[in-house]
Amino acid sequence: MKALAVLSALLLALSFSTRLPAQPTSLRIDRDIGPARVTIDAEPGFDYRLEAAPALPHSTDWDFLATLRLGSGSQSWLDAASGLESPRFYRAVKFGPAPPEAAQDFRLLDHLGRSRWLNYYLGMTNVRAVVLIFTGNGCLKLQEMVPTIKALANQFAPQGILFWLIAANAGDNRSNILVEAPSLDLSNGAPILHDAAHLVVQTYQASVTPEAVAIDTGGPAAAIFYRGAIDDRPGSNAIATTQHYLSNALSSFLASANVSPRQTRAGGCALVFNPAYLNLSYSGDIAALLQAKCVRCHSPGNIAPWAMTNYNSVLLNAPYIRQQILEGNMPPWHADPFYGNYSNDASLKPDEAAKLIQWIDAGAPRGSGPDPLADSLPPTNYPYAWPSSLGPPDKILRIARQNIPPTGTIDYRYLSVTNTVFTNDVWLRAAVARPGNSRVVHHCLVFEGDAISALGGLAGFFSGYVPGYDPTTFPAGTGKFLKKGQALTFQMHYISVGSAQTDETELGLYLMAAPPTYPLQTKAAYNVTFSIPANTADYQTNAAFPQVGTLATNILLFEMGPHMHLRGSWFKYEVVSPGGTRETLLSVPNYVFHWQTLYRLAQPRYIPRGSRIICTAAWDNTAQNAELMEAYSSSGNPLYLPDHTVRFNEQSWDEMFIGYLNYAEVAGP
Repeated sequence: MKALAVLSALLLALSFSTRLPAQPTSLRIDRDIGPARVTIDAEPGFDYRLEAAPALPHSTDWDFLATLRLGSGSQSWLDAASGLESPRFYRAVKFGPAPPEAAQDFRLLDHLGRSRWLNYYLGMTNVRAVVLIFTGNGCLKLQEMVPTIKALANQFAPQGILFWLIAANAGDNRSNILVEAPSLDLSNGAPILHDAAHLVVQTYQASVTPEAVAIDTGGPAAAIFYRGAIDDRPGSNAIATTQHYLSNALSSFLASANVSPRQTRAGGCALVFNPAYLNLSYSGDIAALLQAKCVRCHSPGNIAPWAMTNYNSVLLNAPYIRQQILEGNMPPWHADPFYGNYSNDASLKPDEAAKLIQWIDAGAPRGSGPDPLADSLPPTNYPYAWPSSLGPPDKILRIARQNIPPTGTIDYRYLSVTNTVFTNDVWLRAAVARPGNSRVVHHCLVFEGDAISALGGLAGFFSGYVPGYDPTTFPAGTGKFLKKGQALTFQMHYISVGSAQTDETELGLYLMAAPPTYPLQTKAAYNVTFSIPANTADYQTNAAFPQVGTLATNILLFEMGPHMHLRGSWFKYEVVSPGGTRETLLSVPNYVFHWQTLYRLAQPRYIPRGSRIICTAAWDNTAQNAELMEAYSSSGNPLYLPDHTVRFNEQSWDEMFIGYLNYAEVAGP
C-alpha cells in the first residue's frame, strides 16, 4: 500500500471533558484501488467529520463527506467521487461523542390513504427501526435506486425494519404519486407518504432524493442512527468498491454494533420546495391564522388547556404548536382530503401549516403592529355556553337533576322528558344537546320515543353531544319535526371524577320560520356482533345501510359521523351504486375517540335508489394504542388493557361500530 500523504487533523474538542486525548489524530490516503482510501487513526469512541477541499488552487471551503464514529483506533473510508475530481485535501474534525440525534415525531398519510405515525412504533417488540427515504416524482436517481430499495426492504423487513418513502417535491400530490408508484413497481412495497407542506422533509433537513434517515424506535424516544446516501455508487449500478452505507448501518444496528459512518453526503436530485413566505408578520398573517383555526378552543373559558390571549402566550407555546402540527393532532380534523370537501373543515391547509411552521422556526418574531389576539377575545363557547354561531335557543328542555357518585362505573341512564314547551307541532333548524356539567357528561343522545324503539341510538337519534362535536344548524333546506307532547329520551353516559357532582343537561330548540324543503333523517349502519381479539392491531369489520337490500328511495346525503370507542383506529364510508361501482364518500384514517366530528359535505351527495352505503373500520387492541393505554394509566381499570377479547357494549372500555348518516329522501332526476 502506498501512503501518498499523512495530514494532521484539525482538532476540535467539543466533548464535555476538559482533558485532551493523548492519542494523536492523523489521516492516511491511499489510491491503489482507484478511489482514494482515507484512513483515520485516532482515539476510538469519538466522532470524526471528514471534509475535503480542492488542492489547487487551495480553498478554505471544506465540503462535508462523512461522519465516522471510531469503534477502534482506525477506520477507512473510500471517497468514491475522488476519481471524478481533481486532487484534493482531506481533513478530520473531531467532536463528541455526540449524543443520539432525536427523531422528531410526525404523522402523514400514505399513497393509499393510511395514517403513518412514527411514535406508534416506539417500544414495539417486532419493529426495531423505521427507515425514511425522501423521494420526488420524476427523479432519475430514484428510478435507478428502486431495485436496491426494494431489496433492502425485503432483506430487513423480516428483521423488524420498516421502510417509508416520503414524497416531498413541490409538484408531488396524491394523484401523481399513485400514477408513478406502479411505473416504478412500488405499488405493493413500502408505503409512499405525502409530505404536502414539506414539514417532515425540512424537519429532517433532507435536501436530495433519494436520501435516507434510519431511526431507532426501540427506546422511549426515537433517535437517528444513520442519515445520508443509500450507497456511494458513482453511476446507475453498484461496483466492486461501492460502500453500502444504509445496508451496513442497519446490519450494525441490528447486531448492537457501532454504526459508522453515522452520516454521509447524499447525492441525487435536489428536492424542490415551495418558495419561502416573504415578510411574514405576526400582526398581519399569523394572528389571523390562529384566530381562524385555533382561538375558538384556545381562549379563556373554552375547552383547550391553554389560551391564546396574546403574542406572548403563543411564543411560550410555539414549540408545542409546532409538534402538534407535525403530529397531525391540531387543529383536530381527521378526514382524508383526497376524498371530498367539507363545509366544516377545520384543518390547516398545507400552505397554512407551512406558513405557521416557517414563522415558528424563524423564532416566532413579534414584529410591529397591533396584537389581534389581545384586542379581540372570543366569548365562552359550546359546550360551556350555547353555540356562538346560533345564540340562545328559542326553547329549552331539561332533564331532572342527576346526582353523580364520586367513584365507580356508572350505568347508562335513560331519562324521559316530554315536550311541553311548544303548544303546537314545530319545525326546528337546530337542536343542540348541552351538558350541564361537562366534567361528568361523557356523551348524551336524545331519541324520539323510548330507548328500545331507538335501539339505544343504533336506529338514529334526534340530537346529541359527544366529545369534540361542534353543533350548528341542520343542513340548508332541511329541518327536524317535533310534535307537541312528544316524549324524548335522553341517554346519559356519566363518568365519575373523584368527587360528588350533579348535572342538568339541556336540549336547546331553535325554530324554523317555515317548513323545510326536506325532513332531515338521522340513521346508521351498525354492527353489534363483532369480537375483537386480544393484542390485535388492525381488526376490521363492516356494516351496510340499509342492513338488508338497497336504498328504496333516492337520497341527498349531507353528513357522516363515525362512532367507535378508544380502540377505534380508522373508519371509511363507501357507496356501491346500482351498477356495482364502489366509491369512497369519507375516509377517516386516524379515528380519535375524543374528537367525534360530524363531517358535512360541502356539496350534498345525490345517491340513487338501488345503492347501498358500506361502512368499514378497524380497531387497534394493542399496547401501541396510546389513547387506550392512557385511559388505563389514568384509571387503573384493567378493562382498558388489550389482553382480552372486546365486544359491543356501552362503556368506553367496550367497543361500538356505528356509521351515522344525515340525509333526506328526494325525488329522482
